[in-house]
This record gives sequence, C-alpha cells and structure tokens, in this order.
Amino acid sequence: MSSVPASTEPRVLRRVQGYATTARRMDARIAALRIELNRALRAVDDAVPEGRGDEAADAALELARELDSLERIQPRVDSWLRASVGTVSDDAGPEPFGEGPTA
Repeated sequence: MSSVPASTEPRVLRRVQGYATTARRMDARIAALRIELNRALRAVDDAVPEGRGDEAADAALELARELDSLERIQPRVDSWLRASVGTVSDDAGPEPFGEGPTA
C-alpha cells in the first residue's frame, strides 16, 4: 500500500483500499478462529465425560470449517490486493542491470 501514489484516481484508490481492508479483516478473522478452535477442541475433551461430546465436537467442527474456508481463499484475496496495487504502483519492480549475457 505504501507504493500507491497519492495521485491515484479516487475510484481506483477505493478499490485498492477495499481489497486491503478485506485482506486485513481476513487475517484478523483467521487469527481469532485459530484461538477459538483451540478452545473448542479443549472443550470437547471436557464435554465427553459429561455426555456432551457430540455437541461440543459439532461446535469445534463448525469453527474448523470456517477457518478452512478462509485459509483457502486467503491467497486469492491477497492476489487481488497485489494486482490492484501493482496497477497503480510507482515501483516498476526489478529492472535489468547491464547488458545481460553475451554468450
């Protein structure tokens, strides 16, 4: 995001900021779900002797499913952000140096 010029067209800037916000929220949600899932799995351990294992396991599986979904789509959202930043970035990336190989 730091390479996005201040002169970027507002419509394009909103799109870049939208992707950035989505990527940040995804990271935050993934981190929170990992913590929640660990707690839920420990809760299953405690619930089994009390006869509530199935319900506790279902809750843990629901969290695991959401976490799996977010982790699967995270690279796609990150690539949207990289592509949108790349279209307006001042940084042209690595450029050739010298004349290259002569043979």
